[in-house]
Amino acid sequence: MKDFDTDGYEPVRRYKGRKKMSSAPIGLTVLLAMMVVVGVVIFVMSLTGTGLFKNSGQTPLPPAVSDTEGNGTEPGEETEPETEPETEGETDPLPPEEVAYQFSEKNAKDSGKGDLVLIDKDHIYTFPSGITLETLYGNMSSSYQISLSSLKLKPEVIDALNAMMDEFAAQTEFRKAIVTGAYRDFDTQKNLYEKNPSGAAAPGCSDYHSGATFMLEGYVDDSGGIFSLTNRQEGVWLKQNAARYGFIFRYPSDKRSITGYSIPWQMRYVGIPHATYMYENGLCLEEYLNLLAEKYLYAGEHLTVDAGDGMRYEIFYVTGAEEGSVKIPLPTNREYTLSGDNRGGFIVTVTLGPTPVPQETGAA
Repeated sequence: MKDFDTDGYEPVRRYKGRKKMSSAPIGLTVLLAMMVVVGVVIFVMSLTGTGLFKNSGQTPLPPAVSDTEGNGTEPGEETEPETEPETEGETDPLPPEEVAYQFSEKNAKDSGKGDLVLIDKDHIYTFPSGITLETLYGNMSSSYQISLSSLKLKPEVIDALNAMMDEFAAQTEFRKAIVTGAYRDFDTQKNLYEKNPSGAAAPGCSDYHSGATFMLEGYVDDSGGIFSLTNRQEGVWLKQNAARYGFIFRYPSDKRSITGYSIPWQMRYVGIPHATYMYENGLCLEEYLNLLAEKYLYAGEHLTVDAGDGMRYEIFYVTGAEEGSVKIPLPTNREYTLSGDNRGGFIVTVTLGPTPVPQETGAA
């Protein structure tokens, strides 16, 4: 008989006794014991189908029953605790102060849309579709006047203008403010330019194309004359408070070297957080857009603004492309606005929530 191994056992080795009369009884005892062990092993192997008696080509033996019967596990195998399946797209809730972003593809041409578009001789306005305009006539408040019933602005700009002028009239008791210029289409600007090429912007280059720009002046009842608000106390109130309603003074005299114009009372809606920062830091639109593009990119530091409406905002810039699509990170758990700058880039403005109230510390 040949030696063989079995699972879980050391190899069985036969013992051959030597012919010595003094050790015969011991040898005989050992031999009998070994034969018994071998017989037991052979019997077990025949039952389990292992080793020399491996079940080859025959019906397999039924598996042993375990305490985990019915759960699809092998006998003796540890089982993992059951857990709820993960739902695709679900994420752990973020702390209130954190913003979650998800990339969204936008058309590169959308850089010409929004409250922060730059329009000048180097950045031609393309009059994108989908822009809604309304006449001031029929939508304005009673706190100011208009020079023509055909003057138009974007609806949100009219709402902000009404709110500002209502507060302006209540605080100054001045009700002789008048809007004398507003939206201009390409043909209107073309006619003005042909009549006065040295004083009017070329068609496509006027800030009035935005639908967010207007001229605000004063008028005289008896003569119908128009005058500037520059040297009047009422004008001071507007200079100090316009940003609280989202307005900037588009062409201040001290920025003429940058903008190319000095038109103190041409106003432009850009949104409250942007107007607040520009006012507090003495920036014109060109300077502000350059600052965002150079310093406040998505991958780096974001600009935080505590605005005049009592809200805190986070602002960053995304570099765009001349054509094709642009991937822009947009918040999934906060309100936001998106504006192009008409230079290929985009500005994302996220509403974080109310401006935190400083905590008072007690005296030591």
